[in-house]
Amino acid sequence: MNAISVTETADGSAGIITVGLERILFLKCNTFESQSILVHTRDGVYYIMGPLRYWVNALNSTGCHFSIVDRGTAVNIDNVERLERTYKVAYFDNMSSQTSISCTIAYHRYRLVEQELTRMNPNIIVC
Repeated sequence: MNAISVTETADGSAGIITVGLERILFLKCNTFESQSILVHTRDGVYYIMGPLRYWVNALNSTGCHFSIVDRGTAVNIDNVERLERTYKVAYFDNMSSQTSISCTIAYHRYRLVEQELTRMNPNIIVC
């Protein structure tokens, strides 16, 4: 399986499209729709249904490397380029610009996440 089926709207009215697993940057629980998950890519945000832990387990079982970094957020470790220790943020590019795609990491999970990321990707930038 190289892709998942997603929709471009929370209610599914836009129909179903596929997104390659390697394109997923992170998953985030949708606070407005209790059972939907936001799938963040460089191209946009898509929707899937179900619990976050279900998707993390399913994706990791297919060879992906997702890690839950906050109560409602899981990052695709393979796509993290940079970590910011002070503010506990994962960035998905190595440039420091205001348009960088990023997500926060829970304070109490940061150290474990940093260890996991640097073990899997020794070239990651930690600042």
